[in-house]
Amino acid sequence: MGKKAKWIVAGIGAGAAALGAVLVARAARFNPKDQYQASGTKIDLDEEKIVNDMQEMIRCKTISYNDPSLIDETEFEKFRNLLPELYPNIHDNCSRQLIGKTGILYRWMGKEEGDPTVLMSHYDVVPVEEDQWEKPAFEAILENGELWGRGTLDTKGTLCGIMEAAEKLIGEGFTPNHDIYFAFCGDEEVNGTSCPAIVEWFEEHGIHIAMVVDEGGAVVEGVFPGVKQPCGLIGIAEKGMMNVRYT
Repeated sequence: MGKKAKWIVAGIGAGAAALGAVLVARAARFNPKDQYQASGTKIDLDEEKIVNDMQEMIRCKTISYNDPSLIDETEFEKFRNLLPELYPNIHDNCSRQLIGKTGILYRWMGKEEGDPTVLMSHYDVVPVEEDQWEKPAFEAILENGELWGRGTLDTKGTLCGIMEAAEKLIGEGFTPNHDIYFAFCGDEEVNGTSCPAIVEWFEEHGIHIAMVVDEGGAVVEGVFPGVKQPCGLIGIAEKGMMNVRYT
C-alpha cells in the first residue's frame, strides 16, 4: 500500500471513529418525549351496523385485472351506488364527484380556509383463487368475531373506517376546522389512472394538501430492538413498480 493510500485509509478510519463518537454521545443524551395517553372515553358505536356495512362492501366483487375485458364493471358501479345508501349523512353534507375511470372524491367542508387533509383508500381487489380459501371470498362470512373476505385488509376496511367515522361525526354536528377530502379509486391494484386524475384535479384547482393519510404499514411489536411498545410504522416514501418478463 502506497503512502497516499495509507493516509486515505487513516482518514476514513478517523472519520468513522468521530462519527461513532457523535452517535454514541447523542444517543446517551436522548430523552424520549412524553407519550400521549388514551383518554379512556368510551365512544358509542353501532358495531352491528359497521360490520353489516363492511359486509356489503366485501360482497361487491370489485376485482381488478390487467386485462380490461375481464373486469366486471357492474360490480364497481354497484359499489359506488352502495355508498349513498350506507352513508346518508355524508351524501347530504359533502359534495361528491366521479373523477377518471373509477375515482370518487368527497369534500367535507371545514369552518375556515386552510390547507385540507386527504384520506385515501382503494376499493378494488386482486383476483381470487377461491379453491385455496377456507371460506368463500365474497360472501363476507362473520365467524368467531372474524370477517372473511377479499378486501377486508386491502383496503375496503380503511375505506369503511373513514366513512363510518365521518358519518357518525356529521350526525353529531361536528365540522372540521379545514376541508377534508375522501379520495377513493377502483384501479389501484393495476396501477390505474384514477388516482393520478384526482391529483391532477387538485393541481388544476390550486389546492395544496397539508397531509395525506393512505394505506400504509402495520402496527408491529418486537421489531425494533429496545422498543417494547407496539409501533405504528409510518411510510416516508412510495415504492414504484416494474413488470419483468422472463424468456
